[in-house]
Amino acid sequence: MRTIALFLFTLLFTMCSTSNVQYRDDFRSVSESQKKQFLSDMNANGDNFSVLILTKGFKGELVTISNEKKTLYKGTTITNLGNGIAHSLRIDNTLPTTINDKISNKEVIIEPKKAQQYKFIYVMKDNAETKNPYKITYSNTLRPM
Repeated sequence: MRTIALFLFTLLFTMCSTSNVQYRDDFRSVSESQKKQFLSDMNANGDNFSVLILTKGFKGELVTISNEKKTLYKGTTITNLGNGIAHSLRIDNTLPTTINDKISNKEVIIEPKKAQQYKFIYVMKDNAETKNPYKITYSNTLRPM
């Protein structure tokens, strides 16, 4: 009886899949002046804005990024093999932001509680992963582009 309960408990928690999330500031970054210029160009200097950067793994699928107010981006997204960036955009970090793509038909939600603590949110897609293809890295460091 005990082993059955343990088995069911284990099965329950292995079926639940969450996004693979990291919090990192320990990678190579651009200079402070380049970071300020990038934030200015993205119009993301305010505390209520973060920059969402789609990185590796996007191979031409239709990606939709939206919050509860509006659709922020909808387009075919391909990762640039030269710099590893597919797309970047400013998001309102006080609202939940949803990323969805039509190939995997999976979505990931960027929660405001986490987004407000970090200026840059990197989203990578691993197409080999069937349960949850997204890997999210929250950071205050801007990687070179």
